[in-house]
Amino acid sequence: MFAGVTSFSAVTIGLGIFVSEIQIYLGLSGILHALFAFLALREALQGRQSSWLLVIGVIGKVALEQIQGAPESTAKLIQANVAIEAHLIGAITGLTLAILLQGYQYYQQRQYKPYN
Repeated sequence: MFAGVTSFSAVTIGLGIFVSEIQIYLGLSGILHALFAFLALREALQGRQSSWLLVIGVIGKVALEQIQGAPESTAKLIQANVAIEAHLIGAITGLTLAILLQGYQYYQQRQYKPYN
């Protein structure tokens, strides 16, 4: 499952970066955002209530980056610009995949109920 999320998010982020103004993208931050968002929402949808805080946190972080831009301290630390577009695409991809997987599993359970 993680390999699928990683591969799909890498392709999605790559396509998203291709149509953005970014000319060079190095790193895995977008994929990390995708995995984090995916796992947090999967846990929340499976009943772990505290994981909703993680979902809200990742959405808030990405939204804040879109409004204010990346922190300068992070750019100085990594000695490069922070690709907040990759964070946004990754988070959206992870959340979308979690919702799709949950819907698919719900559909499977409803379709194949064993007869008693």
